[in-house]
Amino acid sequence: MIPMIESNSGTQTLASGFSLGPWRVEPGRNAIFQGEEERHLENRLMQTLVYLAQHAGQVIPREQFFSSVWQGLVVNEEALSRAISLLRTALDDSAQAPKFIQTIPGVGYRLIAEPSVVQDSRSTPLSAVGIQKNSIAVLPFVNLSSDPDNEYFSDGITEEILNMLAHVKRFKVVGRTSSFAFKNKNEDLREIGNTLGVTHVLEGSVRTAGARVRITAQLIKTNDGYHVWSETFERQLDDIFAVQDEIAFSVTKALKVELLGDASGHQVIGGTHNTEAYQAYLRGLHYRNRGALKKTVYNAAKAFQLAIDLDPDYARAYAYLAFTWNDLVWNGYESQKEGLEQMNAAAQKAIELAPDLAVGHLALGLSLQCDFVDRRNIEKAINTAMELNAGNVFVQIEYGRLKCNLGQGEASVAAARKALDLDPVSVYTNHFLGHTLYFARQYEAAIRAFRQTLELDPHYPKPHYFIAMSYYWLGDDESALKEIRKEPLDWMRWTASTVILHRLGRAKEAQDNFDSLAEIGISENNFIQQAGIHAQLGKIEQAIDSLDIAYSYRDPGLTQVAINQFFDPLQDEPRFIELTEKVGLKR
Repeated sequence: MIPMIESNSGTQTLASGFSLGPWRVEPGRNAIFQGEEERHLENRLMQTLVYLAQHAGQVIPREQFFSSVWQGLVVNEEALSRAISLLRTALDDSAQAPKFIQTIPGVGYRLIAEPSVVQDSRSTPLSAVGIQKNSIAVLPFVNLSSDPDNEYFSDGITEEILNMLAHVKRFKVVGRTSSFAFKNKNEDLREIGNTLGVTHVLEGSVRTAGARVRITAQLIKTNDGYHVWSETFERQLDDIFAVQDEIAFSVTKALKVELLGDASGHQVIGGTHNTEAYQAYLRGLHYRNRGALKKTVYNAAKAFQLAIDLDPDYARAYAYLAFTWNDLVWNGYESQKEGLEQMNAAAQKAIELAPDLAVGHLALGLSLQCDFVDRRNIEKAINTAMELNAGNVFVQIEYGRLKCNLGQGEASVAAARKALDLDPVSVYTNHFLGHTLYFARQYEAAIRAFRQTLELDPHYPKPHYFIAMSYYWLGDDESALKEIRKEPLDWMRWTASTVILHRLGRAKEAQDNFDSLAEIGISENNFIQQAGIHAQLGKIEQAIDSLDIAYSYRDPGLTQVAINQFFDPLQDEPRFIELTEKVGLKR
């Protein structure tokens, strides 16, 4: 049904969007605009705003929201209140002095601004709000085996099918993090579709018994629960590779989308025919997805290495071994020298075995970036990964990170938004959008993105730091100080507090924070942060001296030195320019 609103000129549709005060609302793009500024809303928030506009001036009881916008969902008043709060933030509105949304205590809400219809043929009909045609989420296949430890296998099957579908032209395939957010949850399919912005979901189950495996898969439309396709595959475990490919091919055929390359193939790029190697690889994915604890990361490395030992031609195992060595280096579990040697060797081998394997080129790009190789080689590796598989969330993220580090803010933000579109409920992708906006110096938008990250995970580290520093660069020192006190990471809190307190004239407190940072300088290698503080306080030589120490440690954080706001006072210093050249950021 096309939403309607009442206006002085009669009943009109909202299909082409509408204006609300200074804002232009485009439901089909899940976005609002004011001048050149664009702000994106979650699908549920846009639906709530449209519903308010449909009933502008009317008091809408909470129960009416639950029976309309939130129909069929188990929600509470807190969820609705949070949605209204996020809408107000997006519209620069206030509950205390509302310009748009008014709270009626004990009853509900009403839109007090009058919307007007905007006729724009470029807009997408509201029936397709935030949802792309031929879009799919692969939900975690359920482990029906008698051994619960076999869950690594069902999860791995899910991820491999997801990765295969991500290579399909004209497909939007939601990333692993967002798909797995619904694991073990009996959610309404319409809500999953709205949350992830997809028209279809693929779900199923895996049962292993000895050397046999049974996989059931079904493709379902999210708007009405219609089963487009379903099938059960019962095969020998040796046939698992063919089953995965057959499922992916059947899904794409059902959606009438052509596969990339040879549709009759039965092996994912860079895969294996060795069942034991494949199972070791799936264990590696299982450990790597569990987090960055030392034992977990080492278990992932061992599993990928075992897969390689069992099949020395297993390109995907080499690529993920390279990623895992990257994790070991960034978390300080292995030395930079040893880690980079291992990472580079594994990435190069992956590409040698499978030149069209996107994650192989991505791993090489990460390795080169950590080793401060000239940016042209880094760009070549990551651009190749993008050409091969732009539907991969992490390819988009690393492409965006590269563009960010090179000061190409518009391209970096665009890639971050694409990653968020592919993985909308991932805390990391939400945080990464804030990261790119911050370094693109779009501070108001960055603050909103980091606030959204904290909505998803209030304990996630770093957003409070970036919000505080955004306020700092905007000149709002009091808000910056209030925010940084919430940051759980000591080094971030000390870094920001030093410059904030110094500008507030509280020199003694500023020095105390800097002393705390410097005290753990060698053990935590925070010389980049010390350099940034020196630069902001006008101590140019000390700043560059500290950066030189960071370079001697090969601190990967130097890849951001050219775009880090802390170093603005150094931009014309010859020693600083020389450093940017040494870390592959030639200007």
